[in-house]
Amino acid sequence: MVVRSSMFAVVVCAVLFVGSCANIDSFAGNWQGSGVDSEGNAFTFAAKVIPLGEDKYRVLILDALDTAKDPMHVMDGVLKENQYEYTADEGTYVGSGQLDGEVFEGYYKGPVDGSFTMQRVR
Repeated sequence: MVVRSSMFAVVVCAVLFVGSCANIDSFAGNWQGSGVDSEGNAFTFAAKVIPLGEDKYRVLILDALDTAKDPMHVMDGVLKENQYEYTADEGTYVGSGQLDGEVFEGYYKGPVDGSFTMQRVR
């Protein structure tokens, strides 16, 4: 009887683990990106996307994924139907972007406008 109970516990744990993997967040994680601002300046960056719950996300724009430096920009917004609407740097910038699988394309408006593309880092 103990063997069957232990086997049942193992099966339940395996099902729960596989189930949790099926719900992996499609936006959260590490990204690499590039873009161009309205003055023609090209740039590259890294990003960490952090889920905050209830479709809210914080995106930290960094010079590299493994940096100890503070983020260059902080974007807070909501992802609905793969569309991310956000404000950045305490309202200095507003923007939006579209998540399409492993690619996120967006724009920002503020003192300088621009567009960017990010690819998921695996």
